[in-house]
Amino acid sequence: PQAFPMLAGDMDNSGSLNAQVLHLVAERIRTKAVFQTHQAKFMTWQFDGEYRGDDCTATLTLGNPDLLGESVILVAHFLQSVTSRLVLGGEMVYHRRPGEEGAILTLAGKYTAQKWVATLNVGYGGAHASYYHRANEQVSIPPVPHLSLSPACLCLPWDLT
Repeated sequence: PQAFPMLAGDMDNSGSLNAQVLHLVAERIRTKAVFQTHQAKFMTWQFDGEYRGDDCTATLTLGNPDLLGESVILVAHFLQSVTSRLVLGGEMVYHRRPGEEGAILTLAGKYTAQKWVATLNVGYGGAHASYYHRANEQVSIPPVPHLSLSPACLCLPWDLT
């Protein structure tokens, strides 16, 4: 079992810091804060909140909030098990900075069978599909293969172990 809150980080010779704080607020709710500095200047800070239900997961991420500069990145994920084999969900990314604002929605699905897994993501940037198949204990096609419709390509490497 892990103890919470948990603090991890490292600092290099120039004084740059990478640190994160994890905290389990409740049995199903976890929060995380990530901080990165370059010498004495904050470069990145990000705050995450995650809820894990019996058959769903929801995550909200706030990245580099700057109230004075009026900029922020907000990412929301949601995954729902529709059946024991089918998971559907989506992701919404919102960004704002002076003179620019936008949002992108991506929908996702994953189907898991006894010997194979197939995934599909469809969004503004195109579609991405992947397939993993285990022929037996020694031969399988790994989750690296994908079909992308942005420029179309099909890759089918396999691992003989």
